[in-house]
Amino acid sequence: MADQDATEVVPLEPLREFGARVYEACGVPSEDAAFTVEIQLTADLRGVDTHGFQRLGWYAGHLQAGRYNPTPSLEVLKETPVSHVVDGDGGIGQLIVARTMERTIAKAKQTGLALGTLRNSNDWGMGAFYPMMAAAEGFVSFCTTTSVPNIAPFGSRTRISGNNPMAFAAPRASGPPVVLDMALTPVALGKVMRARAEGRDIPEEWGFLDIEGLPTTDPETALSGIIPALGAVAAYKGSGLSMFMNLLAGALPGGYHSKDVNIGKRGQFLLVIDPEIFGDAGEFAGKVDSMVDQIKSADPLPDVGEVFAPGEIEQRAYEERIAAGYVVYPASTLQELRELSSEMGIPLEV
Repeated sequence: MADQDATEVVPLEPLREFGARVYEACGVPSEDAAFTVEIQLTADLRGVDTHGFQRLGWYAGHLQAGRYNPTPSLEVLKETPVSHVVDGDGGIGQLIVARTMERTIAKAKQTGLALGTLRNSNDWGMGAFYPMMAAAEGFVSFCTTTSVPNIAPFGSRTRISGNNPMAFAAPRASGPPVVLDMALTPVALGKVMRARAEGRDIPEEWGFLDIEGLPTTDPETALSGIIPALGAVAAYKGSGLSMFMNLLAGALPGGYHSKDVNIGKRGQFLLVIDPEIFGDAGEFAGKVDSMVDQIKSADPLPDVGEVFAPGEIEQRAYEERIAAGYVVYPASTLQELRELSSEMGIPLEV
């Protein structure tokens, strides 16, 4: 078992090559494989390593077992000048959501506002990637997704809804975009999965409950128990949010929602807005800067060294790591990648 506190610095280029070869070996075309790898490595570069290469073996397993489609057709089922519904055809979630976001951005450039939805999709990984695509074009974006049932409605013990992550991004005039990426679980489930893999408990303050509704620190029990949306204190709010994310990303595209969501049955909702349809885009970006400035100038609490704007910590990690050409992995993640390398006969030169 790997030391839970150990981390290793890993160069980017060997990871890029390894990831692409893994996907290609699973039948994914080379261009799509490279794009998928970049999305996942962006998560690692931003320090969101629970949604990066930690899941590479998981995705490869789904492809090899036929649960993921390596060559989805992405048929447009319904389209208007401002909207489109795409059949994800069971493809790799990150790839098909990003391709649909590309189409949605193209529409927004023509109309000022666009909506893209997917059905028959899969796990989208780090949700921030998609609104960041829009923010790079000067647009505001909100995206959400359904996920497998793990949330109990407020006051119940039945897992009906998913933690249904959502992500927002807005462009700034003088800096990287403001980004909020969150799920409705108290913390990302990837952190609980890592604790399980490393054989350690999770903090009780994370708010996970066993099937009887009692607090638990055992990750296995937490993953099979009751997960109050937004934690026990705010579960009544989180429960309502989870329902409406299901409506936007599941029911609205004509796909699956709530208890029916599973592999190949997820859905996504992508909203892209050009600030120019309301006024001057430059003025808007300046106001985003002003909001960030106000946050940064706020007086910190006695035990807080610095106040951060949404997404700032991840952006700092990205800038540091991309400049140095490396990512930082828990030892357990690197060990899993080495095992995947051995299983698939694909060298990992790190």
